[in-house]
Amino acid sequence: MSTQKINIIADGSIIAIANTKKYNETLNNQTNWSWKQLNTFLLETNKDNLVVFDCAYGEEWTFEFSINKENKQDFFRKFEQSIEITDNALHLITWTDLTSSLQFKNTTLPEELNNDQKINIENGFYRVIVKQLFDHEDDDYDPENKTSYIVELMSEIKNPDIKAETIIWTEDFPNDDSSFLSDEPDEEMDNFLNELLETAKKQQR
Repeated sequence: MSTQKINIIADGSIIAIANTKKYNETLNNQTNWSWKQLNTFLLETNKDNLVVFDCAYGEEWTFEFSINKENKQDFFRKFEQSIEITDNALHLITWTDLTSSLQFKNTTLPEELNNDQKINIENGFYRVIVKQLFDHEDDDYDPENKTSYIVELMSEIKNPDIKAETIIWTEDFPNDDSSFLSDEPDEEMDNFLNELLETAKKQQR
């Protein structure tokens, strides 16, 4: 099958396309953590284990994956990244599951509830082209019963080795000056973001 669609609820504005086998091998699960560890997602993107990017918040999006096939449909914006596949599968991962993988001991990706959000694909290096088909500032856009994102997976003989400086489609997150990466405690920030995480978990149940 060269094309496959997956529906995912954006419980936060960050989504990942993941080689979960390689990502899980790098996990150092935490019972006490700070939000500076979100830098892990950028590091793993640049190791070709994840493709992490920002999307519009709080909707159920339909992603269309195509393998070695270019889609000619018009799009609003796009980016390119690289990933290595080692387990004949890629998973689409929510923000809650991403952060849980760092926060809770013995937690790996994908969460059992979301294990079916994957595509089967041959191992190897791939150039990943993600296209957003809509204007995320258009309040009248309705994603129901339509494809909102296209992901083209183009096999490559050598690793394209495309590096990201921030989480894609964010202006400045994370970065070296960010409080997320500071070694200094920031209780107010941690409490605020923990509340967001708990709210997202309740919405997912």
